[in-house]
Amino acid sequence: MLLRRLAPWLLVFEILRAGRDHWHRLDPSDRARVAALMRRTRGNPRNLTVADRAELRDLGRRLRLGRLGASMATAAVLGRRRHRPGAR
Repeated sequence: MLLRRLAPWLLVFEILRAGRDHWHRLDPSDRARVAALMRRTRGNPRNLTVADRAELRDLGRRLRLGRLGASMATAAVLGRRRHRPGAR
């Protein structure tokens, strides 16, 4: 019963862990620059200048967002396998 209630949270934590692993693969200077851009614009993409958008795209390429999505999807699929519907 407890595992059934914890299963969705375990899935969320696995996805967050995958995101954290990818974030820490960036250079510390790149992470600081992304954080500075987000702080300055308060996370609103409309507040970014054209140069800032280009820089953020470049930083996104370094993060390898495709690989990040694949890692998160893998974490989600593996997490879903642990909790089979109908199994009681």
